[in-house]
Amino acid sequence: MSDSDYDVIIIGSGFAGSLIAKTLAERGLTIAVLEAGGSLPEERHIRQSLREAFANSDEEEVVAPFRKHLPLDERAHRARPYVSKNDVTTGRFDADYLRLVGGTGLAWLGTALRMSPSDFRMHSLYGQGADWPISYDELEPWYCLAEEELGVAGDGESDLVLGAVRSNTHPMPPIAQTYSDRYVATRTRSLKFNDQLLQVLSTPQARNSLDGYNGRPQCEGYGSCVPLCPVGAKYDPLVHLRQAVLSGADLFEGATVTELEAEETGYISAARIIRPNGSEHILRARLFVVAANAIETPKLLLQSKGFCAGGLANESGLVGRYLMEHPQKYSCALLPDPIFAYRGPQSTAGIEHVRDGPFRKQRAAFRTALRNDGWRIANGAPLGEENGFVHGTILDFVDRRGLVGRSLRSVVEDEMPRHFALQSVVEVLPNIENSVSLSRSHTDGTGRPRAEIHFRIGQYERDGIVAASRLHEAVFSALGCRAEDVYLNLRHDPAEPDGPGSHIMGTTVMGDEPKNSVVDRNCQSHAHANLFIVGSSVFPTGSTANPTLTICALALRAAHFIQHSIARALNARV
Repeated sequence: MSDSDYDVIIIGSGFAGSLIAKTLAERGLTIAVLEAGGSLPEERHIRQSLREAFANSDEEEVVAPFRKHLPLDERAHRARPYVSKNDVTTGRFDADYLRLVGGTGLAWLGTALRMSPSDFRMHSLYGQGADWPISYDELEPWYCLAEEELGVAGDGESDLVLGAVRSNTHPMPPIAQTYSDRYVATRTRSLKFNDQLLQVLSTPQARNSLDGYNGRPQCEGYGSCVPLCPVGAKYDPLVHLRQAVLSGADLFEGATVTELEAEETGYISAARIIRPNGSEHILRARLFVVAANAIETPKLLLQSKGFCAGGLANESGLVGRYLMEHPQKYSCALLPDPIFAYRGPQSTAGIEHVRDGPFRKQRAAFRTALRNDGWRIANGAPLGEENGFVHGTILDFVDRRGLVGRSLRSVVEDEMPRHFALQSVVEVLPNIENSVSLSRSHTDGTGRPRAEIHFRIGQYERDGIVAASRLHEAVFSALGCRAEDVYLNLRHDPAEPDGPGSHIMGTTVMGDEPKNSVVDRNCQSHAHANLFIVGSSVFPTGSTANPTLTICALALRAAHFIQHSIARALNARV
């Protein structure tokens, strides 16, 4: 090990990779962060240029501001880094992610929810899915640290309503609820669902409600959190990546890792990388952390064969298995009163008690967000999208209704402020057939196989989507919407998802038994002592919570374990 270039090599610069890099670099370890994508230029007006690119693009939302900064083979219109074998009758896999320095964390909404205690015990409590090898109580201190590191604004109510006890308050008070949040809360306070009164609660978010926390400005209420906060009030992984570099970490951008080399003993000795100019290099380290997402992580492990015919860490045959994603249910309505849509953060409140209960024995749970951005998430309003559901958009007013001049202005002024939408995020069970494998027919920019996705949702999830529809319908009814002004099912099949959450989970799941998992409770590979895998790929179940805060809590916990593991190894050699 004396000829190692680094103590730790981290592959991926998103939420998990950046946090671990910062934590270990500050402890004096030599760190290299390898990122396949490039970095955004460090120029004063970069956010303005990204905003303009977003405004002028018809690309997928997550990708729109960043397309020209992506790897060359991903810059084609609506290009994705994987091949999807979609089953259009039982769910589609259309998740987006960014191969850039900072990862998809550059374009996330900022929602920073904890999982509930029950989410860690799905099989024990409800006979569905799997149990995690760790409990909520074990992860709770790390949730607190993650909220501090990211700078989360919240009041804790979204946790307490699910029995999730907190040992500390959020670092900042919640982002103020919008007028529409309060409008809905007032008119639904006597509404029951799942035999419980509906509560509209503030959503914890990693954006500043106070000026200056962690050097970020206060949120100014822009409505483009996905994909871009124009002022930088929202956390992104570049915050910790910069701190890691200032503490001595080396960042290699445009460094695609094509293989991890393993010795016959199982010891991981090196990472092979290829640069955009085609040159290949080898970097060595004492310890390796794979912090790519739940598609790129199994792809790398599967193509790193060496002495392992099935790929690294794959003695169980489960690398790439149990792929999960959050199906989503959208509904929209024209309210009887103006609520002044299309301003403020895209979502600041939600309905949380629907995330857990005995019903999970029969159907999927969901959480429901109140949208502040009108019908944008449903059909691209106010402008609209050329295919699909176009009601209530400029395309509708001009092309379908034939409105121009004063008539057009009048209907825009009347209808746009009354747009309101609900978005439900539905949990999905781990299914061994939902998988990431290596394509036999498509290659990436390095000439290696692309990741190939096989994904479908089952009746459990479809029943959850239908239940979300019932909640949406009840809310719109309580708000006094006319039947003709409600668009409850945007697709022909009411149990079909309306869109992806781009919350990619599973594929290297954690567990105590090597025969049915890939990593242990500390995110350490069962098969390779000096290999750790972090990020949402280790999730045994998907929950209804956006995965980011759990990713960060697990990463901080793993960094603590890695730090002490290296210290013990060095002391043993003295």
